[in-house]
Amino acid sequence: MFSHLGQSLRRPDHWLYGSWLDTVVRYRKTRLGIAWLLIPTAVYIWGIGGFLASMQTGLDKARYFAHVGIGFAVFRFMATVMIDASTVFVGSQGYILDGQLRLTDFVLRNLARSFHYLLISLPVVGAVVVASPDFAPAGLPLSLLGVLVLLVNMFSFSALLAIAGAKFPDLHEIMSSVMMAAFLVTPIVWYDGAVQRDTAQGMLIEINPFHHLLHLIRAPILGDQVAASTYVYLLAATILGAVAAAVIYRRAARHVPIWL
Repeated sequence: MFSHLGQSLRRPDHWLYGSWLDTVVRYRKTRLGIAWLLIPTAVYIWGIGGFLASMQTGLDKARYFAHVGIGFAVFRFMATVMIDASTVFVGSQGYILDGQLRLTDFVLRNLARSFHYLLISLPVVGAVVVASPDFAPAGLPLSLLGVLVLLVNMFSFSALLAIAGAKFPDLHEIMSSVMMAAFLVTPIVWYDGAVQRDTAQGMLIEINPFHHLLHLIRAPILGDQVAASTYVYLLAATILGAVAAAVIYRRAARHVPIWL
């Protein structure tokens, strides 16, 4: 897998250009174009976030909107990548059977397309983050490191899901349900400090990979300390995820065209 990944990174013409083309073509006939990608984030922050904030007496809305904005944007990226990964090989069947491209090209194309969505939503997220009294510019480098860790893990997860999705077509529906449940147990519209760590709910948060990936990005830029458990968890998850993806890819990649 790492050999194919290196070749894909050296020749990004298919996955990088193709992912941007996917985005542009999808919205080219609409009046607002890709500006539509800003609307879900804005609606969630000021619409749903505003509604939830109004029900909590004494809540600082500026702080809450920043918390929700980063949480929604990052989780939306993770959910889109993982749900779409389960059908990425099926949707590219013609290219795969042609045999001219590596499977990692299709995984990267899916990852890059979702990353474009995340980047386009940044003006809205950036506005609420800068407006928050908790905004800590000094934490930006660590947050960017968190983004890099996120991309590495999303690639590993995507490779595993793409191969499994080629073998088991029902995986797409399963992942849609899983990500809906994951949204509820990830601190996006609520603060993780509201849950005691010695309870069943606290343990669920501690084993939730989406919580740790989000925490590493959001905490530094909002002036919070990153928990030591997050560093340990993500180090182990990143290594294990990459090894698992490499092993499964090596054993199953040649069978993908047959499964399709």
